[in-house]
Amino acid sequence: MTDAQPQEILASIERMREIARQRESAEIIQLPLWPEPKRGTPNSFIRSALFSAIQSKDRQFIDGKTLDSQAGITIKYTGQQLNQEDLTLWETLVHLAKGHPLGNVCSFTAHGLLKAMGLNTGGDEHARLHKGITRLIACAVEITHEGRIYTGSLLEGSTKDEITTRYVVRLHRELIRLYGETQWTAIDWQQRLNLRRKPLAQALHAYYSSHRMPHPVKLSTLQRYTGSRNQQAAGFKVKLRAALDELVKLAFLQSYSIEGDTVAVRRTPALPRGGD
Repeated sequence: MTDAQPQEILASIERMREIARQRESAEIIQLPLWPEPKRGTPNSFIRSALFSAIQSKDRQFIDGKTLDSQAGITIKYTGQQLNQEDLTLWETLVHLAKGHPLGNVCSFTAHGLLKAMGLNTGGDEHARLHKGITRLIACAVEITHEGRIYTGSLLEGSTKDEITTRYVVRLHRELIRLYGETQWTAIDWQQRLNLRRKPLAQALHAYYSSHRMPHPVKLSTLQRYTGSRNQQAAGFKVKLRAALDELVKLAFLQSYSIEGDTVAVRRTPALPRGGD
């Protein structure tokens, strides 16, 4: 074998790799098309403390921590802590982008985005929106769910025209890994909006939406999955009752009971996409 032959072999391998990369980038990858009144959300997001039930003022910086999550899900997170407001924003962006191939850009105005989330459209809301988009770009997650792994930020990037306030947002192609056949849930959007400024109720609504027939769970389990900062079980139980009352009032739950340290709920009959 001459010296030139190994070089030719390596060049041939690199050409084949480049062809494979081009084919992969040309492949159209699209999110599932859930109904308009719903918001398709990965179960890994809502069966874990990734989006905590905390106020924005209580955010902390997390450095490579493994978050509390349901069995079968592992999430390592770095970045400013995310809360239910961030989940509402992410769900809205993905809903608006679902008609576009993943990895391509989608465009919308800040005004339209805020209206889609049921928010006011003043200057303060525009500033909070921009911070939220930046936070989703700046974070880093490593999510493993039933053999599927996604590593990256929750938004790939965005640009903004300061004159028109039009955003162009890009989603990672690999996000499709979070939408396996039984790995996502279509959440009732109007119910979620009705729970605005009630982060624990929103977190519970999302969590129970992902289970058709929820099994009883420990009080401490819900405390961990919702990222509650309340270290006292008794204090959390009081807040939990108030949040569950909101879900009954909303007719999302038929009833609930808290016996000792166990919480049981009865959902109003529904068939949420991806629930079990």
